Amino acid sequence: MGPVGHTVISGALGVVVGAATGSPAAGATTLAVGVLMDVDHLFDFYQWYGRGKSKRIYLFFHAWEYSVIGLIALTAAFFHPLLLAVVVAQLGHVATDHFHNRLPTWAYFISYRIARKFETVYIAPGYNVMNSYKVWHRMLPFNSRLAPWFRRKIEPWFAKRVELYLPEDADIGKPD
Repeated sequence: MGPVGHTVISGALGVVVGAATGSPAAGATTLAVGVLMDVDHLFDFYQWYGRGKSKRIYLFFHAWEYSVIGLIALTAAFFHPLLLAVVVAQLGHVATDHFHNRLPTWAYFISYRIARKFETVYIAPGYNVMNSYKVWHRMLPFNSRLAPWFRRKIEPWFAKRVELYLPEDADIGKPD
């Protein structure tokens, strides 16, 4: 799911959390965390397009375990509206990504990714991460207006990076 979808869902969750707790700060925190969680993609993009290392997917913030730990902390140890906001936002983000992106069942578990050494072949089988930039324009707000600019100005840079790092006989998707 892209930033627009996460903004809508996190905004709705933020309204609910803010109303339930009586804390506007908790509502705003839900929105912020739900959208900004995707900052962990930048590390992967740097690995793929900056360093040419496309055999791993890290996504450190995208994990069901964090939601479980947060829910346990909320119920057993410490309840605070801002902690609730963070847990709900993270849970909402991971749930929508998991169901929207249609990856294998275990792909959104950090323990699974660690056990599989973050290898793309297990986390996103059959998917060439180096081609992910080709759908980014669909995730932009005002897509119909920005897509032509994106294709003209941004995609060529990524295409050159892919060409630089991936010869035609590359073994994408094969574990090390």
